[in-house]
Amino acid sequence: MISVPHGGLMIPTNLIKKCLLTPEEVLLDCDTWSHEIYDFNGMVEEFVTTPIARIVVDMNRDRQDLPPQNPDGVVKTLSVVQKPVWNTENGSLSQAEIQVLLESYYSNYHKQLEAAATNPNVVLGIDCHTMLDVGPVAIGANWEKRPLFCLGNRGSETGHSKGEPITAPVEIMEKLKALLENKFSEYKEEAEGMPLVTLNQPFAGGYITRHHGNKGNIPWIQIEINRRMYLPEPSEKLKVIPPKKTQIKLKKFRDDLYEVFKELVEE
Repeated sequence: MISVPHGGLMIPTNLIKKCLLTPEEVLLDCDTWSHEIYDFNGMVEEFVTTPIARIVVDMNRDRQDLPPQNPDGVVKTLSVVQKPVWNTENGSLSQAEIQVLLESYYSNYHKQLEAAATNPNVVLGIDCHTMLDVGPVAIGANWEKRPLFCLGNRGSETGHSKGEPITAPVEIMEKLKALLENKFSEYKEEAEGMPLVTLNQPFAGGYITRHHGNKGNIPWIQIEINRRMYLPEPSEKLKVIPPKKTQIKLKKFRDDLYEVFKELVEE
């Protein structure tokens, strides 16, 4: 089962005039072009995604993780670069608007995941994301360079439990790590001294991995892909629709990932 929660770009019609972000800023705040990278619809047993933008509803947060207590919660008030999202008196949406969003999109997404996990042919769930090349550390204001892939099962840097239940066995984590290192070995130079694949560092898995993984129906893994592997050069203007050259690269990336996932499940 494939989950792609952060690839959407849609702002609901009734909220468009309130949104302060440009389409390009919405694109950069989501998992940029993850709908293209993880386009396994029709290729896997179950495929769950959403058109709604992450900046509007974040499927990878707890439903109770709300503003103003958390501006980066299930409904955002600040973008990843700390830009205000909504042109409203208090910088947030109303409680009524938030509840409509949660019922219309959030609840539906998680119900789809729960239903898909009951499919007897599903043996593994993978929650699919992309990450900034350089991002904030978990504690403090510093920023750090990131690996090309990060796999999360809510465990330690070796995949073992560090106090809470892990969502996928260590053996599966190690096998997926080895498969990725082999398939994407050509990117070693781009890693610039960073590991090609890490476990649970800097991301151990978010709400989707923890919540659905702890239900125990199937193992769950979160995968993060470094955007530097496919984004255009900084000198090129970012467009909402990937340029042709990038589309070709994204398709090859998708096909290589599919081979990795297929081999993992078969083994």
